[in-house]
Amino acid sequence: MAGFESTIRLKELRNESNLTQAQLANYLEVDQSLITKIENGTRALNITMVDKICSLFGCSEDYLFGNSNDYIPLKFAFRANLINAEDLQSIAAVNRIAMNIKYMNELIGVAQDED
Repeated sequence: MAGFESTIRLKELRNESNLTQAQLANYLEVDQSLITKIENGTRALNITMVDKICSLFGCSEDYLFGNSNDYIPLKFAFRANLINAEDLQSIAAVNRIAMNIKYMNELIGVAQDED
C-alpha cells in the first residue's frame, strides 16, 4: 500500500506537527516500532492507517503517497508533548470536517460554473 515517498512524507508530516513516533503510534493504535519501520520504508501502511493519517494531518492520499504536492496544512496550536491519542482523534475529526467542507465548496464552485 505504501511506497517509499509516503514514508518520507509521513515522517515530514509527523515532524512538522512536533509529534513523536510514540504519540502517532498511540493514535494509530499500533506499536511504536511499527512507526519506525514504516518511516524507514521496511513496512507498509494499511488502508486504515492511511485514512487515519490523512485525517490527522489534513492531507490527501495523493499527497501522502507523493502523487501530488497539493497540501495546505491545517494549523492547530498545542503543546505536542502534552497531547494524547484522544486529542489526536479530536484533531483528526476536525480536519475531516474541514476537508469535507473544502471538497463540498469545490463541488459547488464547479456546479455554479456550469450554470
